[in-house]
Amino acid sequence: MKLNFDWRWSIRCTVFLLMILIIPCAQFLNPDPNIEKLVEQGQTIFLFFCFLLTLILTFTYQLKGEVRAFWLWAALWWLVLLGRDQNWGRQMWPGFSIAVYHSIAAVLILGLVLMLLWPKLRQGIHYYRLRSFPVWDFILATVAFLLADAVERGRWVAQFILYNPIYDDLLEELYECPFMLALFSVSLYMQWRTIRELKNQ
Repeated sequence: MKLNFDWRWSIRCTVFLLMILIIPCAQFLNPDPNIEKLVEQGQTIFLFFCFLLTLILTFTYQLKGEVRAFWLWAALWWLVLLGRDQNWGRQMWPGFSIAVYHSIAAVLILGLVLMLLWPKLRQGIHYYRLRSFPVWDFILATVAFLLADAVERGRWVAQFILYNPIYDDLLEELYECPFMLALFSVSLYMQWRTIRELKNQ
């Protein structure tokens, strides 16, 4: 089975790359470290938007069968990312027992796994293995994620991008921005391309 990789470099890839390269320079502006909370709130809104848009496109354009199953699964992935971003509800609804937050995480992740038992979804995954895939968007999303993870966990690479330890949380959140944007670009590229193909049939 031959995978269909799209290696074309786009303007949006240039934007993502510039974001990744420029983010460490934010430390030289001496921003208030508490601005990290504003960045995180913006990410929460963006992830919820991605979740809603995926569902809206799926139902508005009446995607059917294995294609619909795949995008319902993709929407659940956005919801899982939203849950992780909110620490499974701790930030939005603090004060509950830790068991409540663990239950939210378990339900969302279990939903992703159990959906794989759905034959239509497995057919949808096979369908998209043969469709065009924007490689550079995915690579840049991966790089941004790894850099955010490096800052969060203090990995060796963090020494090259974190110049002031007080900005560790801010830098982590800033690197998550190009990660989310590039991941959204991959998702929208694939879904919109599917819609156009189905409309032309």
